Amino acid sequence: MGFPRRLLIFGYPLLEIVTFFAWVTWFGWGWALLISFIGIPVGWLVFRTAGRAALASARKSAPPTRAVTFRMLAGVLFMIPGFWTDVAALLLFIPMVQARLASPFTNLNTADGGMNWRVRTWRSNGVDIVEGVVIHENDDPFDTRSLGRED
Repeated sequence: MGFPRRLLIFGYPLLEIVTFFAWVTWFGWGWALLISFIGIPVGWLVFRTAGRAALASARKSAPPTRAVTFRMLAGVLFMIPGFWTDVAALLLFIPMVQARLASPFTNLNTADGGMNWRVRTWRSNGVDIVEGVVIHENDDPFDTRSLGRED
């Protein structure tokens, strides 16, 4: 296991514990516990409202918006007790942060909501040829003999 992974696995919980005891030292046990655990019902509310918005867009056969997706992720982070997860969840509400985090994934969706797969095509005698397998509606998906038939 490399150092960055070890730092993430052991360093993050240590950071949360040190931050919690710093809050205890500065503000007392009551405020530290309140700050640590208030995120659970807040996260549940955020996740529930974002989930309803995603369900409404799914009923319209549209993919959920980027804001809804990040609100759901923020809700999950809020439900994990800890100061730094709450800070990360709050950062996910900022549209500039959402755009920066979503930029590697922008080419995955096409206008119709499907995946933008790279398909090998070539032209032969003025006809576009797309490499692939034809699946008939009556074929058994677990029977490999049906894949090699010619008809």
